[in-house]
Amino acid sequence: MKAKRIRFPIVVKRGSCAVKIYRDRKPEGTYYRVAYHLGGKRHRLNFRDLQAATNEAEAKASQLSRGDVDAVQLTGRDRLVYGRALEAIREHALPLDAAALEYSEARKLLDGVSLIDAARFYARHHQRGIKRKGVAAAVQEMIAAKAAKGVSDVYLADLRYRLGVFAEAFHCDGSALAPDDLARFFDDLSLSPRSYNNFYRTLRTFFAFAQKHGWLSKEVDLLARVEKRSEKRAPVEIFTSTELTALLQEASAEVAPALALAAFAGLRSAEILRLDWSDIERHQGFIEVAAHKAKTATRRIVPIPENLSRWLAIAPRNAARVWPHSKDRFFKAMVRAADNAKIKWKQNALRHSFISYRLAVVPDVNRVALEAGNSPQMIFRHYRELATPEQAATWFAIVPQAALNVVPIGLGSQETL
Repeated sequence: MKAKRIRFPIVVKRGSCAVKIYRDRKPEGTYYRVAYHLGGKRHRLNFRDLQAATNEAEAKASQLSRGDVDAVQLTGRDRLVYGRALEAIREHALPLDAAALEYSEARKLLDGVSLIDAARFYARHHQRGIKRKGVAAAVQEMIAAKAAKGVSDVYLADLRYRLGVFAEAFHCDGSALAPDDLARFFDDLSLSPRSYNNFYRTLRTFFAFAQKHGWLSKEVDLLARVEKRSEKRAPVEIFTSTELTALLQEASAEVAPALALAAFAGLRSAEILRLDWSDIERHQGFIEVAAHKAKTATRRIVPIPENLSRWLAIAPRNAARVWPHSKDRFFKAMVRAADNAKIKWKQNALRHSFISYRLAVVPDVNRVALEAGNSPQMIFRHYRELATPEQAATWFAIVPQAALNVVPIGLGSQETL
């Protein structure tokens, strides 16, 4: 059976566009010429192989029918690259030049980060179910939720301060934040290791709250590039009886009871800020530090020594709280009293002093640990042998000068110091 004769020129049509293949026989061999018109000009391409010429003619006819003028004018590898690029963006219905411009701008913004990595990160942040919520609005909702649960005013004030600083730094949706943003935020905090770590813990709680409410992806750890700082414990410092006497003499009538509670009962500042007068008057000769007011969330009973009872007897009662003002005003009042007394203010030294002097009077680590709300190991490690019994006796004999004729508060049948 004879092969079907091929008639030239071969016409390859796509729609209204046609590309012709001519055969040209020469002494050196047979050539196949692909010819088409573009922009009023006739274009020709020569091939030694008919199949190659046919493939090219079909490709050109398809491109002409689509109006793909640029591709028609490309040759070789460039045409292959162009075709692949068009195929890659076909499903997105974008012009090739628009896709290229968008890619270029994205790379500039990412500053060397892979566009694929950035897209994956975005997808994790904006997975299905993630709702848009501004940082400031999320902060307000968390504070309102904590207040509804009945947390202490001191804790709420701390949340307002720390989360307020955070909200002021980021005027955006929580889902728009990235670990690098948090790393820079913490780098800009000029704080002690403890305060720095308190910010870290507060934000960890806030992000967990945002994830629970669907404002932040659970797959993202925004604090992944932030490391907590080492809190090296400073050497324990205590006040002398002379220093405390000067401090109390220079303190205002409102702040003196707070100083006395720290110095003679070992209450922490946070516990004093939460303390009500009823916590002192409810138990004869003792102060009740309720679990929700204690740092360790454990209720304890602290004995009132005779000299403390005299300081409490002359204290003004202008509100239910022992200290009716803000935390900031509390610390400023203490530092001001130290400045007026011309002594150096030592952080936590009033509580350290109480534990040290109390241990000199009652050499029972377990008992002092219960009164102070510390572990016996902590007491044994940091407070032993810092004061003598004679120094302790002087410390617990400090009374207000005007209190000699005042009836002490709540001494009752408590055990003698």
